[in-house]
Amino acid sequence: MVASNITLTLVGGPTALIEIGSLRLLTDPTFDPPRFYQKGPVRYEKISGPALSMEEIGVVDAVLLSHDQHFDNLDDAGRAVIPTAGTTHRN
Repeated sequence: MVASNITLTLVGGPTALIEIGSLRLLTDPTFDPPRFYQKGPVRYEKISGPALSMEEIGVVDAVLLSHDQHFDNLDDAGRAVIPTAGTTHRN
């Protein structure tokens, strides 16, 4: 496959939208607003929200997830995105 049109959009943190032709991939979705997370003895603090909402991004074909062990690579709102990837048809 030769892709002549590739667009990368940084959403924030590890989250980026990769568009290769009509294929839309989302990396490590993090869409929660700034907040604290407590997981065991570790406390995480998210200090800024995403530059784009999932509604602004729209339909994605797949989510590329590097790991899900902590919230800076997959937060609560990001977890909600995973089941929707590739399930909505575009016109």
